[in-house]
This record gives sequence, C-alpha cells and structure tokens, in this order.
Amino acid sequence: MTQSSERPTSNLPGGRASTWTVALLTGLIGLSGLGVAAVGPEQRVLGLVIGVFMLSVTWLLLVSARSARSAWSSTTLAGRPAWSVPVGGSRGSAPAAATVCTVLGAGFLLGAFVADSTGVTVLSGALALFMLVLGAEMWRSFLLKPELRISADLVQLHGAGIDSELGWDDVGVVEHAHLGTRWAALVLTAAVDAPSYRQRVSRFLLPTDRVPDPPGVHLRVGLIPDEPRLRRLLQAMHAGGRSTREAMIGRGLPDASGY
Repeated sequence: MTQSSERPTSNLPGGRASTWTVALLTGLIGLSGLGVAAVGPEQRVLGLVIGVFMLSVTWLLLVSARSARSAWSSTTLAGRPAWSVPVGGSRGSAPAAATVCTVLGAGFLLGAFVADSTGVTVLSGALALFMLVLGAEMWRSFLLKPELRISADLVQLHGAGIDSELGWDDVGVVEHAHLGTRWAALVLTAAVDAPSYRQRVSRFLLPTDRVPDPPGVHLRVGLIPDEPRLRRLLQAMHAGGRSTREAMIGRGLPDASGY
C-alpha cells in the first residue's frame, strides 16, 4: 500500500515543455550517433559513445520532467509498524545521472587513447578518471537504496553517506536549520548523551554526508520530498507523544493521516 504527493521538478526555462523538447533533440542526436556506429566502421566506437551518451542525457531529462512522488510505503522498524520514504530524489534520476557520468567518462577515456598530443591525452585521461569515479559513486549510492523510516518509537535514516537512528524520547527539537553554507537540513536534534542515538558515516569519495553537528538525524533539503510538509509531520509526531504517533501510523500513510 503506497500513497504519494506530486509536484513539478523541472527547472528548465519554459518548464516541462522545454524539457521534453530538449529530450527529443538529444534523443535524435543519440539515435544518429548509433546510426553512424552501425554504418561507418571507421567511426563506430566514437558514434557508439556519442549515441549512448546523448540517449542517457535524454533519459535523465525525461526523468526530470516527471512529477516527483514522495512514495511513502508501509514497513516495520525494530518489529513495530512504520512508514518509509526514499531519500535522495527520484529512483529513476539516480541511475540516469550515473549513466551520463559513466558514458562521458568512457568518451574522455577514448579521447585519451586516440589523441595525438600528450597534453590532450593527459587532460582527457584526468577528465575520464574524474567522471568514471563520479559515476561509480553515483551507482554505489543508488544501490544502497537510501531511505527514512519512522515508527512510534524511532526515526532511522539509511543514507548514501550516513546511517543514523534516534528514539523519539531523545529528540530535542525538530527544525529547519542551515548547517553551513551548503547544508540546509531538516534536523531532529538529539538530547545530551541520548542513549538511543546511533550514527555511522560511510566512506565515500564524494562529499555526500558528514558527522551530524549538532548530534541528531540530519535530512538534507533537496534529498527529501517536500521538506516543509515532512517537517510539519515530524513536529506533530514529536509534540503528540507516543500514543499520537501510534494512532497516526495506525491510520495509514501520511496522506491518509492528513499531512
């Protein structure tokens, strides 16, 4: 059983219409590249790379043109009924972006092999390494399936770069906070020496997450669906106490609970 809310996510000028237009053009270029690869043996590898790259960009654009779905679902947490929601945006956008980076890295690697200039070879090789590592880290993040779980007793974040858990009885405050210039987040702060608080940072090459400061569960804005709505939901659960949280979860998913 799942419920979802929707909101536009395309930020291109002209909105979704422009996104679909650009997607069509990149798709046609991608198909042309594959056509060149099929009929021109001398340019086969280059045409193949260009074609796959443009089609992966098309895939990413089409995913971004769709409305975001919060995709709440029912699950369990420590043996108790709970809600679950993916963290990190649309499940379709992550593999699309990873594919774009991986194919672009392969293109730069090909350029490094065929370049006549040493300088071009070094530059293409460096760009290839960067894009391939970026793509690999994106695939790794996608395969971890980041999610937020909420029960009447616990809030648990399984993130791309961090796992954290906090019992409701040890939550100090639920608020929107700016944790440095690039780190706006929905924060559930932990009480001093909270016995239920757990956190573990994974070692990623990309700056995905950091040790929570102040201690607690940090949900980065942009990685969670509809932050203001989620904040109101968590604040109501925190203020209402355990009986309120049990009742809310027992009534169904957040949309069914009126949030």
